[in-house]
This record gives sequence, C-alpha cells and structure tokens, in this order.
Amino acid sequence: MPFLVMILGALAAAGVWYWRINNARDAIGDIADMANDVRLAARRFGFRRRNNVHPADSIDDARLAGAGIVVAVAELQGPLTQEQIDTLIIQAQSKFDTDQQEAREIVTFGRWIAQQCGTKDEAVRRLSKRLRGLAGASALPDLEAMIEAVAGSNLDERAEDAVGTIRRLLSAG
Repeated sequence: MPFLVMILGALAAAGVWYWRINNARDAIGDIADMANDVRLAARRFGFRRRNNVHPADSIDDARLAGAGIVVAVAELQGPLTQEQIDTLIIQAQSKFDTDQQEAREIVTFGRWIAQQCGTKDEAVRRLSKRLRGLAGASALPDLEAMIEAVAGSNLDERAEDAVGTIRRLLSAG
C-alpha cells in the first residue's frame, strides 16, 4: 500500500509540474503575441524609434497619442478591464473614422506608448504635449468624450487632475 501511495504521489507531482510548464508556455506565447501586435501596429503607423528621443516624442499620428492619453487616464483608476479596452476600440473606430482592425491597432499601440512613459501622470503630460503639437486644441472635445466613455464620468481625484492637465496643455498651444 505505501508503494501505491508513493506512485500516486509521484504521478500527481509530475502532473502539477506538467500543468505549470504548460501555463508558463502559454503566458510566454501571449507576451510574444502582444509584442508582435505592438510591432505590427508601429510599422503600420510609420513609427520609428529615434536615438535619444523618448518614444512618446516620436509619435507622428495624433490618434496614437490620443489613445495613449485615454489609456493612461483610465489606468489611474486601476488596471484596464477587457470591457474598457473594447469600449476604447469602439470609441477609436467612431472618433477616428476607421475600421475595427485599425482601431484595435491604435489601442494596442496607445497602451504600449502609455506604458513607455513610466507613470500614468507622466504619460498624460508627455502625450498631451505631443497631441497639442499634432492636432492642437481641436482634439480636446473628442478626447474628453473618449475618456468619459472608457473611464466613466465619476473619475477619482487623480484622474480628474489628469483631465485638468490635459485641458491646460491642449489649450496652451
């Protein structure tokens, strides 16, 4: 009997290790897919990383900066949910007059560029300045509508401060 328990224990341990290895492989695959999505989106929008220039300052498409700002403001209230990502894709499709695939790529790149800024507050500041240079104050109404749709109308204090920063920076140019 102890021999049978030992064999069952060894099989259970092997099963657990097999399960953990499969989960790790799936996670690595998901990360590789996400990195590939960002790379393809960057190529589609003509993004080129420049030496000694922050990636956010290299953006030449106002839609990418706008998506990054919306992501940063929404993430000030917590990690993005799948529902918020889907809402942002729909908003990007509507506001940027694009198809679903391109809207998805805009959102994917926006999430990546917001992450490259370090903090969410820094992403809002840096991307707002870049958006001002690309689209000016005319981008503010659509941007505010997208933020409200994705982050909600009851923003916490940090998100409200971020929206104030956006208004100030986009109106200053």
